[in-house]
Amino acid sequence: MKKFTETNGEFVELFKGLTAVQGLKGVKFGLLVAKNVRVIQNELQHLEDASKPTEEFLELSAKINEAMNNKDEEAVKALEADNEDLIQERKDQLSEIEALMGEESTLELFPIAEDCIPEDITAEQIMGIDKIIE
Repeated sequence: MKKFTETNGEFVELFKGLTAVQGLKGVKFGLLVAKNVRVIQNELQHLEDASKPTEEFLELSAKINEAMNNKDEEAVKALEADNEDLIQERKDQLSEIEALMGEESTLELFPIAEDCIPEDITAEQIMGIDKIIE
């Protein structure tokens, strides 16, 4: 294991990169990918939990989307006006998440050796995990 210090946002991107290569063949590669996914997922669970919208906001969002699909701008404006506090709470929540994404964290991850990378990996997939390739 090796310590990596990155922003939470960079770890989220690495997590996405790792999940994008999960289906590639190779026992050693697969083990390293799975272990790293598990570590990042466990360490950044608080971000996922903090970013979940409230049930109230989800209901409001569904109503607004329905009104938008019906091209009912007056209904959209009315829903937004009647729920200014709820909308502001969600904006504040997203601002907090953005701030958390910029904070640095240190995680102990399993580096991936170049010689265990599958032959059929693409350059795009490599770019998603290159921070942990040695």
